[in-house]
Amino acid sequence: MKKTLFAILVLGILCSPRIMEESQAQDFDIRGRLHMDTFIGISEADDFSNGFNNRRARIGVNGRLSENWDGRLEVDFAGGSVSANDFRMRRTFSDGSRLWLGQYKVPQGLNELTSSNNISFIERATNSNMIADARRMGIAYERFGDRAGFKTMVFGRAVGQRGAIEGDMPLGVALRGVFAPQIGPGRLHAGASVVYEDLMDNNSISFSDRPEARDSKGGRAMIGLQITDIVESTRKYGIELAYIQGPLWVEGEYLQTTVKVDTGSDPTFNGWHLQAGYVLTGESRAYSTGGFGSVSPSGSGAWEVSARYSHMSLNDGGFTGGEQTNITLGVNRYVTSNLRFMGNIIFVNVNDTPELNGTDSDGNPIIAALRAQFNF
Repeated sequence: MKKTLFAILVLGILCSPRIMEESQAQDFDIRGRLHMDTFIGISEADDFSNGFNNRRARIGVNGRLSENWDGRLEVDFAGGSVSANDFRMRRTFSDGSRLWLGQYKVPQGLNELTSSNNISFIERATNSNMIADARRMGIAYERFGDRAGFKTMVFGRAVGQRGAIEGDMPLGVALRGVFAPQIGPGRLHAGASVVYEDLMDNNSISFSDRPEARDSKGGRAMIGLQITDIVESTRKYGIELAYIQGPLWVEGEYLQTTVKVDTGSDPTFNGWHLQAGYVLTGESRAYSTGGFGSVSPSGSGAWEVSARYSHMSLNDGGFTGGEQTNITLGVNRYVTSNLRFMGNIIFVNVNDTPELNGTDSDGNPIIAALRAQFNF
């Protein structure tokens, strides 16, 4: 509670009219999002908890610091605790390139880099959740044009991880490039990324993910793996392909990570997903070089249907974490650009999981999730 009150106080000070009057060069707006979910187990889902889940509850400020600098502060109150999201400053140069300082997402993965306000399913694909890094502190440089661009970053730990780091913090470097030409009436997106991270004095790593939905207790992972005390570094590679033409969009992505260990074979874990959607009311999903946006409905709102196939394997090099394959069907109702209702049904297949206490978590649950969300 004290942390929550402190965060609200800081945001209030930053947004106060008095500060705005003292520095006319600065111009801040309050931003936020609320994602409220309902989880329903349909079949073979006894290990999950039905009910409501407050998935995201974010508040922050975003705006101009000077003629060439902008900044963002954002925290998440979901789950009864406060966590840091974007905490960064950004410098825009005359050629349109930008320098980033602070905490933000590591540049890897089209699915991961698409805002949670704009993803077409309630959760991202498992391969993205397991392999692509989320937000880290660091310094980055990007330059994107109408058809191509890149972003590179040197990064360390995330905000809030200070107590979990032993000795020197991990240090990584990332590079992502994108080529996005017009092809006839549509737009192609092709991207590739590579991320290397030296764990320094922190020699353990873990992988796990829920079956692309979170239950009322926050979710249960059916596959997972922890490698303890022997990890030296990781190498991650990604390939992205997407196409958008009018109301139709298609996205595919492959990600893999190789874990360098100081004893035994280095395991490689990989996963991929293919997803597509169609806006029944004719609107087109937004796209700018490097990533997808949302649907801006016209008239009385928009309807979108979507489908996804995803696969993730954590079995390699003598390590066994299981394999998960999901088929997801979704429908989205866009009331406005900032208000949306979502529904997903997920057919899960999990196999080759390790035995724990003589049993494994292999299974084929069918689950459903609903979401009401808005952002400003």
